[in-house]
Amino acid sequence: MKNIVFLNSCPVWGGGEKWTFTTAKILNNDPAFNIYIATGRDTELFKRAKEAGIKTSEVKVKSGITVLNPFKVKNFVSFLKDKKIDIMFSNMSQDLKFGGITGKLAGLERIIYRRGSAIPIKNRFYNKYLLTECVTDIIANSKSTKETILRNTSHWLNEGKIELIYNGIDLDKIDKGLENAVNLKQEFGIADDNIIIGNIGRLSYQKGHEFLIEAVELLKQEREDFVVLIIGDGEREEEIKKLVKEKKIEDHIVFTGFRDDVYSLLPGLDFLVHTARWEGFGFVIAEAMAAGLPVVSTDVSNISEIVVEGETGYLAEAGNSEDIAAKMLKMIEQKNKNNFGIRGREVIEENFTLEIMIERIKRFLEA
Repeated sequence: MKNIVFLNSCPVWGGGEKWTFTTAKILNNDPAFNIYIATGRDTELFKRAKEAGIKTSEVKVKSGITVLNPFKVKNFVSFLKDKKIDIMFSNMSQDLKFGGITGKLAGLERIIYRRGSAIPIKNRFYNKYLLTECVTDIIANSKSTKETILRNTSHWLNEGKIELIYNGIDLDKIDKGLENAVNLKQEFGIADDNIIIGNIGRLSYQKGHEFLIEAVELLKQEREDFVVLIIGDGEREEEIKKLVKEKKIEDHIVFTGFRDDVYSLLPGLDFLVHTARWEGFGFVIAEAMAAGLPVVSTDVSNISEIVVEGETGYLAEAGNSEDIAAKMLKMIEQKNKNNFGIRGREVIEENFTLEIMIERIKRFLEA
């Protein structure tokens, strides 16, 4: 039996935390693994781990120089030794530093850094030390991520250290949500003949909602029969709502706020629009495709590895509101949207299921 700890100190729930929880939960049901999650007590990840019966360890890791607080390092090294941890997974940059050092001090068999962001790694001395002297393996969640890992590090980082394992989508969970479809037109008072376009995600700088609002303003000049549902909340919510009023497009935008029944909303959408500046993997896009939805997305990070241009959706230039509007109009007028959705589901089933991901992770851990 292998003792494994997943270290994730992120205070909010996002793609990395979703991957950590899902992977840990499944491996926890395999007798070949004994699983722990190390995270902050006040995080959503800690709460979900407890509810799922996964063993937890409380740890708070801050960015900057305090990441190597001697007291916290000593305590975590003691935890790793006491629990006879063999393998550690870390996700975030501060977790790479903290986990890399503590894992090396504890003499772990493998220290795995899972990279879920297509932002290049800085060519800094501490990154070189951590990735060559502490980390034994790196998992990249896309080809794009692997390329950006090597962009500044290829002269000292061995490419063979990087394993490509795509994120996996839980089709059963999505299908159960689809069975409980919400009548969006009834709930939000949308006219029967209107097209409903969904946008799902935190209202944050990364997600580029201002480009969506500008695109809607342009699209309104061509069509009136559409509504965009912005599903989610976040730090930019009031800013984006103010922009909607300034553009005088309130009739075409509905803010739903945070929803915990997102999968049940998907059947009521005609297609998904995603306007991010960058992505880690694009869970929302893959999940929408799994639900049979066509997609219009900015062509950033690994999105072109998921969305097949002209078959499952259309890709627009990032930050280009005119191009986003043009692709939205093209999708609205696409008579074979249903075929796009069918093909999208096929792409997910062939490449991005949870079963495929877990099988690859188990093979990787056994190597």
